[in-house]
Amino acid sequence: MILTAPYLLFAASAILIPIAIHLWNKRQGKTVKVGSLRWLEASASNRWSSIKLNNFWLLALRCLIFILLAVALAQPVLEHQAQKQKGAKAIVVGEELLYTSALKPIKPTIDSLLQRGYTLHRYTPNLEQVQQEEWQQISNRTQDSIVTSKYNYWSLLPALAEKYKLPQDSVWLFTSDQQQYFEGTRPETMPQHIRWIPVATDKSINWLQAAIQTTPDSLLLILGHSSREGTTYSKYKTTTSAQSINLPGNQQLQLRRQQDTLQATISGNSSNVQVQTEPLQVAILSEEAQQAEVRYIKAAIQAISSYTGLPIQVKADTAKADWIFWLRDEQVPTSINQQIKKGMQVWVQQGQNPQPLNTNLKGTGGTAIKVHQLSQPQPQQQNLVWTAANAEALLYYQTIGRGKVYTFRSAFSPTWSELGQSAQLPELLLPLLLPQPQATNDYRAIDEHQLLPVNQVKAASASTDKTTQTPLLKWFVLAAFVLFLIERIIANRRSKV
Repeated sequence: MILTAPYLLFAASAILIPIAIHLWNKRQGKTVKVGSLRWLEASASNRWSSIKLNNFWLLALRCLIFILLAVALAQPVLEHQAQKQKGAKAIVVGEELLYTSALKPIKPTIDSLLQRGYTLHRYTPNLEQVQQEEWQQISNRTQDSIVTSKYNYWSLLPALAEKYKLPQDSVWLFTSDQQQYFEGTRPETMPQHIRWIPVATDKSINWLQAAIQTTPDSLLLILGHSSREGTTYSKYKTTTSAQSINLPGNQQLQLRRQQDTLQATISGNSSNVQVQTEPLQVAILSEEAQQAEVRYIKAAIQAISSYTGLPIQVKADTAKADWIFWLRDEQVPTSINQQIKKGMQVWVQQGQNPQPLNTNLKGTGGTAIKVHQLSQPQPQQQNLVWTAANAEALLYYQTIGRGKVYTFRSAFSPTWSELGQSAQLPELLLPLLLPQPQATNDYRAIDEHQLLPVNQVKAASASTDKTTQTPLLKWFVLAAFVLFLIERIIANRRSKV
């Protein structure tokens, strides 16, 4: 019990009133003077020597009434601490781990948590629960299954935090650390009660990146290979009528051509690419201050052309251009925006307002490329292509109609980065100039400090955990009234004695 107005307890000093009345209201017996005593004057000491307490319990009852009324004035309340809701315990696992050999190193941890009362869920938008019988089947599996679904795990984190939002919840989250499961902007925060553990996976993939018709009877195929170590490209020459090619590692590439489209299948993974029959048209529009950047871009484009055998024509006008490198401070004009909607790709690089930076970009081969400066603000919820080690966006794109606008927040010259001097720059630009229309095939591993949100915050307690208060004023007044009735009854009885 607490008092919301304790300063009103001074009213309890009113108990001095019944005490004073009790002491001064002593009943005197009738005095009868006899004999010669009638002539004697009473001594003053006899008048005051008889002050003493009588009817002690009646006095205590009256004092208690005043105390109860004083406490009632202080507005007493009784606090009730609501019973805290029991926290949920959950294990959330990405499907790429559940149905592959990557589950083996974390299976003992999952079994131990299940024995402690945790429930098992898939890391999907609905967080479907895996029942005990299904878990036994998954645990006893001897072969990997093909996982066709692929989610962006950063985008699923808010739904997970919303379902398990109490501070007493406990969530263990296991996912792959491969780049293909992380797109867009990394969440800034994550609740403290969610423990995210990235799991290293050795999965790799091969795909057909581009097909170039070098002569009427021959094709040059650019094949991509991606694993956790990096992404590399290799080229194979074949005839236009070829239906299969033997690849290293006892793999076979199946080909099927329909007019200008070539369908390729490798280890069950199929992809369609447009056969390049015409030279690639690239326009570079720059200002005087960006001339140093033009040299690096031209060198990288020339290296791609030499490697693939695809003629790439670099020019200064936008007529029939497939790609435009816009190296100017002003905005892209409306005329080019109209061409973007029809399928043109544009690279925007504005070197304004440099921001000192000390980070690096992980290249295709896994080698770190130093980045010194950035320009423009950090994008919000954009499609990231290149991300620095400190999670800063270096290159991101926006889709407009059938085309895309890529925005580069750094530059190629040494004062901005080491990209221009890196041998990996052509490999970084190749999948952009010759895009693969299927989903991304980036199986590179992400460093843990790039994958996990930077800040961990404590979840707010639910409103049901707040204490409730019950006013007790009426009960104290009622008690005082009952005691007053008792006091009146006792006092009346004594007056008749």
